[in-house]
Amino acid sequence: MREILRHSSLDLLRELEQLGAIIQGLSVPAELRVYHQWVLGACEGLRQAVVRNLGRLNLRRDDILPEILSSTQAVTREFHRFNRWLVSPVLRARESDRLSLKILQWLHSSHPRTRIIPAALSDGDFASWPVPPLPTIYFMPCSAQHGLLYLPIFFHEFGHVLYACHRDEMDHLVLELQEKIGELLLPSVVRDDLQARREEEKRSIIVETWYEWTQELFCDAVGYTIGDPCFTYAFSMYLCMRGRSQFYVKEKELHRREHPVTWLRVRLLIDRARRQGKEEQAREIERHWSTIADAMHVTEDYHGFYEPELRSVVQQTIDDMLTEASPVGLENERESVDLSSPVALLNEAWIRFRADPQNYPEWERSAVASLLL
Repeated sequence: MREILRHSSLDLLRELEQLGAIIQGLSVPAELRVYHQWVLGACEGLRQAVVRNLGRLNLRRDDILPEILSSTQAVTREFHRFNRWLVSPVLRARESDRLSLKILQWLHSSHPRTRIIPAALSDGDFASWPVPPLPTIYFMPCSAQHGLLYLPIFFHEFGHVLYACHRDEMDHLVLELQEKIGELLLPSVVRDDLQARREEEKRSIIVETWYEWTQELFCDAVGYTIGDPCFTYAFSMYLCMRGRSQFYVKEKELHRREHPVTWLRVRLLIDRARRQGKEEQAREIERHWSTIADAMHVTEDYHGFYEPELRSVVQQTIDDMLTEASPVGLENERESVDLSSPVALLNEAWIRFRADPQNYPEWERSAVASLLL
């Protein structure tokens, strides 16, 4: 056992020292320097843990081998997580990342719970990896990283960070919603037969599925609160041309699905816009999605996972979650008068793109250059 542990630790030490030297020698954009220093510190912390295990092995005490094995396994697991998620943002860093990183820095600085959490960018479809107090990794398609139009989708991903920072309170609100949904879906007449048992099983699956769905709808609402209308336009444009699956999903595929059907998410964003008196915007997005659905001959059907009578309790829960998380923009639209906020620029981008998409790229290049000065 001692030799197995020694070989494993020496191999891990070799990888960490090589990786640390590479990270130390990197030149990263100024907006990534805090994260870069965090990664260096984390790498050194892992290296020191391995050195301690090797030192304990040198004591040649058989009675502590089980403890050293446990410690070696723990640091190995931590290294693989570090290697998988946390290193690549600095290894792939480039000057063009500055645009996205500026938006992410502003987002994190906008809330007291996230100001101390570094943010970094990686490549991939829009997503985030929020595990406070560790840094948050945001993912964005490579092609979208150089322009303004899809940066507002980060506002949704920031919602996941807020949820993680307020998890106990949020989970409590979601649990209350699940109980209300379960009650609303109860049949008016209770039977005791095979069909009734099947319906009860489906109702249980629906209630369980809403744990994930509520989180996604909350994050959509965070995006809307911070950036509307730029978030709504970015969200709609990014997803509307991805095919039938954005409008309709088979019943079996809805079971415990992490994301609600996109058309439902759009419906609830439209409802939120209407509740805030933005009828023209709501009608435009609604017409957009209905036109595409009609062209594909898709009928709106959520197979009982969502019914119109759920709308008010769902929206009320999301409103309560917004109050708990308090994203920038929740009160008095303060982002519209905050000169440090990029929201006005992102809204201007969508105004210009929608008015003149052919000539928009020239304006965008100039706007990005000014933002990065």
